Amino acid sequence: MAKYDIALFDFDGTLADTSRGVFKSLIYALNSDGKPVPSVEMLRKCIGPPIYASFKETFGYTDEGKIEHMIKKYRERYSVLGLFEAEFYPGIEELLTALRENGVKIATASSKPKRFINRILDSFGFSKYFDYIGGTDFDQKESGKTEIILGALDYFNCTDKSRAVMIGDRKFDIDGARAAGIETIAVLYGFGSREEFEEHGAEYIADDAAEVKKIILGE
Repeated sequence: MAKYDIALFDFDGTLADTSRGVFKSLIYALNSDGKPVPSVEMLRKCIGPPIYASFKETFGYTDEGKIEHMIKKYRERYSVLGLFEAEFYPGIEELLTALRENGVKIATASSKPKRFINRILDSFGFSKYFDYIGGTDFDQKESGKTEIILGALDYFNCTDKSRAVMIGDRKFDIDGARAAGIETIAVLYGFGSREEFEEHGAEYIADDAAEVKKIILGE
């Protein structure tokens, strides 16, 4: 019997490496505003939080209208090209297959727009593994990870939160899961670090998808 009945996955940095498309689209938006190409360190900070927060907190935009304009420019490229500049991490398909074979319900719980998640999953043939897509809507400025996780748990009518787990690669996933009352598996192959995971109290830290599978299935 699996240790968990419900597995909620962050998307960027957990299921897929979407950084190439995200970074290129951020640079496209910033260039349209006459800004220089940011450092890789700054770009990496944008994997995890909502795009609104990235323009506001990482790139320092304060005017609401300007932030909305920058998001529009970002999506202008991302929706056409950036979406498909992604790669699913090694072992993810095997992980999802094993979870389904063992009766584990699978969902995303991401700050990424649901429309983008669905398009990427469809493009790579991964939609068949997911029971529910948890994400954001285009008109949401800021979306708390806790609310997204709780929405997924509600969809599954989860009454025993000890049977659900969040898999992610940033502190937002850990903090959101704790506030929602579930445990977290933090993955080292994404955009976070062991120090970040330990500081925020992830219950498990996994090196790769194979280790995530063992934790979820209780192997």
